[in-house]
Amino acid sequence: MLLSRLIYIALLITAFILSQALYDSISLFTLAVVILIPVVSLLCLLLSLALVKIEVLPFPTREARMKEFYLKVVIKSKTPLMLPVMKFFVTVNNADGDATTPGCAKVHYRAFGKTTLEIPVKFKVRGLYKVGIDAVVFSDFLGIFSIKKRLNSSNLVTITPRDLDDLNLPVHANRQEQENTLTSGGRETQTGDPSGIREFNETDTLRRVHWKLSSRLSKLIVKTYWENSCDNIMVITDLFPYEEDRLMNLRLTDCVVEIGLELSRMLAEKGVRLTLAYPTYESPLYQQTVSTVEEQMVAADQLFMNPMKDSGRIEQALHELDLSVLQGGALYVVTSMPSDDLKNCMETYLRGINCEREFIVVRPEEERVRHENMKVLALSDLEKGED
Repeated sequence: MLLSRLIYIALLITAFILSQALYDSISLFTLAVVILIPVVSLLCLLLSLALVKIEVLPFPTREARMKEFYLKVVIKSKTPLMLPVMKFFVTVNNADGDATTPGCAKVHYRAFGKTTLEIPVKFKVRGLYKVGIDAVVFSDFLGIFSIKKRLNSSNLVTITPRDLDDLNLPVHANRQEQENTLTSGGRETQTGDPSGIREFNETDTLRRVHWKLSSRLSKLIVKTYWENSCDNIMVITDLFPYEEDRLMNLRLTDCVVEIGLELSRMLAEKGVRLTLAYPTYESPLYQQTVSTVEEQMVAADQLFMNPMKDSGRIEQALHELDLSVLQGGALYVVTSMPSDDLKNCMETYLRGINCEREFIVVRPEEERVRHENMKVLALSDLEKGED
């Protein structure tokens, strides 16, 4: 735009000097043309501004990470004029796909026609992002004038974990006998450790209703709490960072969450009662009991968008856990910790504990598996075809 203006000013000065030096009809006509061309260009710009309509089509407000979607803009022109360019100011992902940044997209639209602009968007990291088109700038033929029109079409988009149902995950635990407050000898209480859910009855209060699950199942469901309820099948989803690069840690952690969700779903569908455990900002190791597929859906909702920890290691979580409850059961650990470090760590904490062990490790690059009961997955393989 600045270059166009400088060129026009240079032409105007040249035409003026020639008209004064020669003072003939041709030089005066040239000066008049140079003066009038911007006026005509501005009139065409104003006409196009009135006769060109812009529509931003709806786009997903919830999408899985690594899955591409599009911002689509339809430009409908009712003018015979076709401006050289329209510039859209968009809010999209940056090159790494972990944050939204301002950007621009240029398009040439058709006279008396419809033009569609498609802007691809893909995020590599879970989170809540602002995505959309903030404004459009109309420019004239000469690139001297421009008019900015606000669109304000931005929306929040939730980027969620992917479904990894094609993974061959190891599941050793067998179906357990589902204990309840009668068979376990436990006593249902108003507080304590969550043990499950059941349908509402006349003795319950509305304070115990699980509203989110009730709306999903179209019937009233209440939370139950048991004393002495303890499961010996546990899935630990490790959300601690182990690499120097923050974006790499975020992507590794997202894969860990996706595998943890898939593993808990597989166990729940097999009728295995388990405890899903993961670190949060409130607790080094938050634990949720899962006895049914419905409970797994509730637990998954809470793990779904739980963020990566800023610092720390899995040892902080294991310090909070009484691993003796796993005697005769099974332990699954999903982590991005280096495989050798994980082996040494878990040997220390599981010494003397007789339980099935399965460690699923996600690493930046493919590693040779050297340890028993350990499956190492490469980030490049988990995101293959989607990067």
